[in-house]
Amino acid sequence: MNNFGFIITRHVNSTNTNKYWNHSIKLLRTFYPDTKIIIIDDNSKQEYVQSEFEYKNVIIIQSEFPGRGEVLPYYYYLKFKFFENAVILHDSVFIHKMIPFEAFNKYEVLPLWHFNSDNENIGNILRVSSVLNNFKILEDKLVIKNNIIGLPQLKWYGCFGSQCFINLIFLQKINNKYKIVNLVNSLKNRTDRCSLERIIGCIFYTESPKLYKIKSMFGDIMQYQKWCDLTFEKYITNLKKGTIPKAVLKVWTGR
Repeated sequence: MNNFGFIITRHVNSTNTNKYWNHSIKLLRTFYPDTKIIIIDDNSKQEYVQSEFEYKNVIIIQSEFPGRGEVLPYYYYLKFKFFENAVILHDSVFIHKMIPFEAFNKYEVLPLWHFNSDNENIGNILRVSSVLNNFKILEDKLVIKNNIIGLPQLKWYGCFGSQCFINLIFLQKINNKYKIVNLVNSLKNRTDRCSLERIIGCIFYTESPKLYKIKSMFGDIMQYQKWCDLTFEKYITNLKKGTIPKAVLKVWTGR
């Protein structure tokens, strides 16, 4: 029996974006036929939401927090405790071979991809994270003081898309310390969700220091895949040609 399940954030706003989650689940069912899948629907336009096939062992949760995006899997995982470990994915990430996620259970958390720490929109990052308990622990790390000679840099990495493999007990531990569920009150738009990638990454690397050795499951997203280049249309064209370059791919859509 698998000791993990999938949690997928879904946002459908057109006929085209409705294809994403259907395609994602179709692929997951190919390689993980019995693994539970939880879909967290974030404010989809229901007139476009339609299943393309019959689902098995799939639960759909309609979120009551519209627009909160990537924080929702953490909120509902803490609330419902679906399984021992979770693989948190976007609906626009497609898996083309069996990844032995159970082999990663020696890590209490492991981002799927990471990116280097930065000062992008630091004011917004601090505003979003100010709702957390023990905010000051993170503040000194999040503000990278590159111009102050002799000041030690407190390193962290971003968690791309806030996607990861995570253990429930570890998530409960960091929620007890930081109250990350409070983030549903401060995330309102895409800029805020970009801030979340940095905040959640900073928390992960602070609370699980052994991450510094491996950093993430698939590596630096900036090197793994050409940034923002792969649309769903290009992806489908490559799929039909049999020229998919990676076992796991993210498509960009600008939602």
